[in-house]
Amino acid sequence: MIFEPIELKDRLLKNRVVSAPLASSSSNEDGSPSERSLEIYRRFASSGAGLFIVEHHAVTVSGRTRPAQFLADSDETAKKHSAISSILKSGNALCLAQINHAGAKIADPGVFDMEGYRPISPSGIPVGDQWEKSGRRPETMTRSEIRRTVEDFVSAAVRMVRVGGYDGVQIHASHGYLIGQFLSPLTNRRDDEYGGTDRKRARLLYEITDAVRQSLKDVPISVRLGAADFIPGDKPLGLSLDETVPVARELVSLGVDMIGISGNLCGYGLDRTDSAYFAPYAERIKASVGTSVLVECTGGIRDAVTADRMLRDGVCDLVGVGRLMLRDQGFLAGWKESC
Repeated sequence: MIFEPIELKDRLLKNRVVSAPLASSSSNEDGSPSERSLEIYRRFASSGAGLFIVEHHAVTVSGRTRPAQFLADSDETAKKHSAISSILKSGNALCLAQINHAGAKIADPGVFDMEGYRPISPSGIPVGDQWEKSGRRPETMTRSEIRRTVEDFVSAAVRMVRVGGYDGVQIHASHGYLIGQFLSPLTNRRDDEYGGTDRKRARLLYEITDAVRQSLKDVPISVRLGAADFIPGDKPLGLSLDETVPVARELVSLGVDMIGISGNLCGYGLDRTDSAYFAPYAERIKASVGTSVLVECTGGIRDAVTADRMLRDGVCDLVGVGRLMLRDQGFLAGWKESC
């Protein structure tokens, strides 16, 4: 099934392989792609994947997790990103721009020196190990800042499609970034309409998704959903699959075309050596949403046998490949020979 086409929002993907978003830390200071960025995506484009999701673009300067991160905060910068979308679309593939706000998750303390940067979060709880070194803490967002963040996501989504040339967007709601911080009871201690219950913690994600859908009615929209704060098999902690299965169903009702499954505060399994470790999460969410939306699973998928089995068993509709894509852009040719 790997090489069978499938429709995404009336667009035909030539196969079931997704080039998963990988932070390249390669942007210019203004958030535009550098020559190194373009070379990275030229290599990725040569793989023959059916869908490319390009690494997270911060919707504002304050949404960056590191200085060398793509930005989607202006038409001028978005126009420069069209160089990447052109490269990817030249190979008869679809491409989505992932849009994100890091909130309190800091990967590089250099962000504290950026002009206009303010660290904001649901409840002022730091995420990551950079805060202790900085001697600072993130600020708790006001309601007006939350409303402005929704607007920032919408503006970023529209410009990346209409100016940046992307086929659609993916809203990043995983890996402990801002939306994931709202979803998790470990980082969301609010007692207003954005915290306190499962549904209230998901309200920001719902508002962003609905507003983006209403602004971009005819393009593919995806959400990368952090299904839990722990990896399958680990000790349960914080956000659980019981809480995110209803979130996935609500995203379908809001008009999402694809849900990508990953981890939340636990990240994306960088140190895992086992195969397809997020498959149990994808399988349960796929069973919940049925055929109403495409489900994509990424995480430790390294060979054609595993990928094909997941598709045939109904674990997911699409398989995402990240680190393998980084190591070997010719892997799909090998997969085709083994299928």
